[in-house]
Amino acid sequence: MKNLIKISMIFCLGLMSQMASASGWNSDTLKVIQVNGEMVKIVLNNIQDKEEVKAFNLNKIVETIAASGGELKDGEVLIPGENTTYLLKQANGLFYLSELRTGNNDRYIVRIFENTSREELERYRAEAGKRGITVDYENLQIVNGEIDAITLKVNSNDGFSGTASTTNIPETGIGFIRDFNEGSEIPFAIGDIFDKTENDDNWKDDFKKGFKDGFDTAFNEEEVVKKDKKDKLISHDQDVQFSVGLNNYLNSSNQFPDADNKDFTLDPLTSWTYCLHSNHAVSVGSYVKFNFQFGLLWNNFALADNDFLFTKGPEQVQMVNTTATRTDISPKRSKLNITYLNFNLVPMFHFGKNSDAFRIGAGPYGSYRIASKSKFKYDDNGKDIEKNNFHLNNWKYGVKAQIGWKGVDLFATYDLSPVFIEERGPDPDYPLRAISFGVIF
Repeated sequence: MKNLIKISMIFCLGLMSQMASASGWNSDTLKVIQVNGEMVKIVLNNIQDKEEVKAFNLNKIVETIAASGGELKDGEVLIPGENTTYLLKQANGLFYLSELRTGNNDRYIVRIFENTSREELERYRAEAGKRGITVDYENLQIVNGEIDAITLKVNSNDGFSGTASTTNIPETGIGFIRDFNEGSEIPFAIGDIFDKTENDDNWKDDFKKGFKDGFDTAFNEEEVVKKDKKDKLISHDQDVQFSVGLNNYLNSSNQFPDADNKDFTLDPLTSWTYCLHSNHAVSVGSYVKFNFQFGLLWNNFALADNDFLFTKGPEQVQMVNTTATRTDISPKRSKLNITYLNFNLVPMFHFGKNSDAFRIGAGPYGSYRIASKSKFKYDDNGKDIEKNNFHLNNWKYGVKAQIGWKGVDLFATYDLSPVFIEERGPDPDYPLRAISFGVIF
């Protein structure tokens, strides 16, 4: 308080001295007295009303120079006036005063996009500082070169300030506009305000429309805009999934053929299934995903008794006993391979918003046979392959169940349709339905 009184007294003396010797003024300079009694010459740059500066702003200029001890920090400082902000700069022993706001279209605009870099943000901060505007970035998160979250805090230091927070920057960007023009209808706006480009002549109308949608501002009032990231109602993700598991088939009583000692009984440890799918996950909210899967499915049925092999008869599939027909060989492996085009629709229920949360689901699938062959291997690397349809059903359908956690899922499938055409399987009165279970990566 004492320093303020002292400065005011010195200011009054200086003002009286200057008024007493009006011949000491010229159109481009201003003289003031510092606290230490020294006379300081201030060069006026780009000042529209120099007399107003001399008459009404001397006290702020004196206080600024006095507070700096005669040396301005960083070489320049902003002096906010009632209707105008000035830049006081020191260079080569002289002080220069410049009016920052001039013209009839003086608006300052900062616009931030998702791909705005950290360097650009710092440049915006520095440029705004030269206009007397303080810009701060809080909660700034940049992931893979894109802004994932940001809180923009702006203070024009002249009665206007505001805050905008978002974790989902719109395509039009976020930012602020400070309109310095006298009588401006919207002197300050911040947030998601760029419905059109800042060069649009109808920008005021755009702002008004934006304010009706939730962004408002008022003179001398801080505007706080918080836009939290919302989970999209519907979103889509795509990835490639590979699954591997074991095959078998069941009779109409849901028993394996080995219970009836059938010659087409399978070896459960060498009957494999493989799948390669393009998985399209459509999320509905945070807890439900519909998995649409398109791809290829391979089912291998390896016989438990390698002496038998699948072959196509005129009316049905036949199991040929090679011990009687091919006594010169020693069988090693006999199996039937079927390739399908496959489609699955599996709704998955997630017990948490995180993608790694525990999940479970079940849904239908359908497949179309595109290839099939029998493969019979014997000693000395011998191999017989027969490509045929083997009276197989071209279409098959069933139900798939899936359960998972983190990056791994377990699955099980059950065919509702028989593997072979009705009454054309290895045993006409013994329909077979395939089952599989395994893991999805």
